[in-house]
Amino acid sequence: MRRMGKGTKWLLPLLAMLLILAGCQTVGGLDVNKALLGDLDVKSVESSTTLSLKAVPADGISAEDLEMIELINSFSVNIAHVKLQDNGNLSAAGSVTYKQATVPFTLSMDQEAVVFNAEGAKQPFYFPLESYDESLGVEGLDESKLQDISKLVTQFVVKNLPNPAAISATSVSETVYGQQLNLTKLHTEITGDELPALVKSFLKSVSKDTEGFTALIGGLYDYLYPILTAAGADEELDMLGFGDIPLEDKEGVVTVAHDAAKLAVDALLLVYDKQLESLYETTPELATVLSKDTKLQVDLFVDSGFHIRKQNMDLTVALPASEDLPLKSISVQSQTQTWNVNGPVTADLISKAGALDLSNTEMTPGETLRNFEPGSTVYNMLKDDMKITAKTLMIIPDDDYYYPVVIGGTTWVPLRYVAEDLDAEVTWDGANKSITVTDDVYGDAVVFKIGSDQALVSGKTVKLPLPVFVDEYGDANVPLRVLAEGLHAKVEKDEDGYIWIERP
Repeated sequence: MRRMGKGTKWLLPLLAMLLILAGCQTVGGLDVNKALLGDLDVKSVESSTTLSLKAVPADGISAEDLEMIELINSFSVNIAHVKLQDNGNLSAAGSVTYKQATVPFTLSMDQEAVVFNAEGAKQPFYFPLESYDESLGVEGLDESKLQDISKLVTQFVVKNLPNPAAISATSVSETVYGQQLNLTKLHTEITGDELPALVKSFLKSVSKDTEGFTALIGGLYDYLYPILTAAGADEELDMLGFGDIPLEDKEGVVTVAHDAAKLAVDALLLVYDKQLESLYETTPELATVLSKDTKLQVDLFVDSGFHIRKQNMDLTVALPASEDLPLKSISVQSQTQTWNVNGPVTADLISKAGALDLSNTEMTPGETLRNFEPGSTVYNMLKDDMKITAKTLMIIPDDDYYYPVVIGGTTWVPLRYVAEDLDAEVTWDGANKSITVTDDVYGDAVVFKIGSDQALVSGKTVKLPLPVFVDEYGDANVPLRVLAEGLHAKVEKDEDGYIWIERP
């Protein structure tokens, strides 16, 4: 995972707004361009955000599906305090609510790692971040150029976006973090059936914006040049149609790239209506998603410095009837407010001391649970609601993976394959020729010994129909039921001879 630039962090929530807001036109006396671009220069800020979901069930759904929808509707996130420091460090403190249970959490990010902690965790978790140079495999890159490119792309998009039908600006007085402010409220709405025309209008504007398009490609060239040079991309440029133009010829490369990109946009415009019509025919469900019932409403509250101090977003997506997705619609609501813009901010970094490095660990369900206190909200959520320990294996009569063998009515299987597929740990004691299988979730042990017809299951001796044997492939074979039940799984055989192994 690569470390994000400080400008990029603040840019991400704004980009979602750019997709539906106005272009260069002024609305109600508000310069929308400046309002959308003002936050790109924010270096430090504090903020809070709440997010919730609402799923509307389809008619006649099952009780099981209804229960799942109720779980979705119980989910919400409250990020009470985010701190973005001017050096790019970031911290957040908040809580996640699920089924009336609330789990507080903290998170921080610096140039080295993302560190996360939650109530009930025995230790924090962290994920190391690659440096900018390491992620691209090129030394000496200036990461600040990424922020410049972000601005350039955003400016180009904003300039060419068309106004939706419903957009307005009014003067309002709003409370932001306990402070009463005079702000301009920019309100906009867009429905799914408007999107195709807005996209087409955007493409037309892009095609005509030669100056902006060329500037964008020129900026991308400046950013990518050291990467392409280090990779020896001259041959690739020739294959892409740049002919004899050397990579260092910026003007030539940019001109050819612009002409090719404009040609692609113009070609798309020529077939846009037919392609859209064909898409609706081949994917009729799209007519529901892109209907008037799909709606996005956004309110941005902008101060005199063209900084967005508050934003409310409500997105509802209409969904086609489906057995796999028994919903009429799903909605996302979020509210954000920001304060202390470009003021002194110090992120609350979490120490990595004693934290679990997630980059080098593929945790089993049991290992995951053991990182939380038994009975804690997260522990119960993972085990009882998300059922991370649940496992189902299927063995068919002529299975060439487990290759079961039936002897005297008992099914024997290679121990290691079944045990490891149930997340158990397998250890070999060469001196005693014994194999210990340790259950992943509960820690119980099952011990088999080569040539012995007895096994120890959680300390109790169990008589086997035959001694444990090693097959022609060198695998120790044991009775399936003894192994599976010792690992808290049930074994059932259906009428077709399929064997089902299920762990709750």
